[in-house]
Amino acid sequence: MEYITLNNGVKMPQVGLGTFLIPKQEIERTIITAYDMGYRMFDTAWRYYNEADIARALKNHGVNREDVFITTKLNVDALYFGGYKGGIKYFTNIPRRSIKSAIEESFKNLQTEYIDLFLIHAPFHPFMKMWKALEGFYKEGRIRAIGVSNFLQPHIEALGDISDVVPAVNQFEISPLNVQEGLVKYCHDNGIAVTAQSTFSHYRSNEPRTEIINNPIIAKIAEAHGKSTVQVVLRWMVQRNIIVIPKTWDESKLLENISIFDFSLTQEEMQRISSLDKGVFLNYNSYPSQIGLPKKYRQWEGFDNPNNYPEWYFNRPKWMRKLLGKKVWTDEPQGGKK
Repeated sequence: MEYITLNNGVKMPQVGLGTFLIPKQEIERTIITAYDMGYRMFDTAWRYYNEADIARALKNHGVNREDVFITTKLNVDALYFGGYKGGIKYFTNIPRRSIKSAIEESFKNLQTEYIDLFLIHAPFHPFMKMWKALEGFYKEGRIRAIGVSNFLQPHIEALGDISDVVPAVNQFEISPLNVQEGLVKYCHDNGIAVTAQSTFSHYRSNEPRTEIINNPIIAKIAEAHGKSTVQVVLRWMVQRNIIVIPKTWDESKLLENISIFDFSLTQEEMQRISSLDKGVFLNYNSYPSQIGLPKKYRQWEGFDNPNNYPEWYFNRPKWMRKLLGKKVWTDEPQGGKK
């Protein structure tokens, strides 16, 4: 296993197991099988509703806590009755509990005295207060590293106004169709490790992204190396110094996904894969997430390009977006990106 050293010296496995939407009846077997194969990092979140299942699997298998790296995430849904509501319904959000108590719930679910990496799941308001709360746990030593997920450059820079702790990790969607070269470079230049999410599946589903898995360009490269297309894509990201957390509960694919350190891609092959880039987020797009972001950061040039926004953003009436302080353009795209 290869490791990435985070900006505070903590070492994080470069390959881990994503657990979002693994069926509940499969989670314990999957965790145990993965551990026995050599997986040492498990990625979960309060919103995945499987933190306790993962903890139970590791405990029942006799795994020592210090032998695994656990990532979880603080989700804004945990703070409100019925979950967080966006758009015009934002004003109907009713607070359920404090940020600190939501963090404590993950500790309870995971049955652990410390968490290796705790992320803010998305830059939804009040993400800056969430950061300060995580910072408190980090400085107490209960969290080894704190980071973010689905954050764009202005979201990250806004945290610098309130904290001297630089995020250790930013986890966001990366795939050959969504290379995100600029955001990856920004993170790496600022000492922030990058984890790829949502590489092989569609939005909030287990439906495979066949346009990647069956892509003829990737398939030709895979054939040349005697590997699968999935292994080639994972290797493409690892060679970009990106942490990967592919999700599966199939035993053969678990082994396939971790067997990516015995070959390398040439620079020409890396470029051929990157040439598939569509230049937009396909699943998890944070461009609309500007509530709670200080005004100076809402002036970021990336927010001014309507082509960066998802389709649903333009399905909301202009008057509603104006009311919420969101972007409106005279000539808007018909449709948009998922």
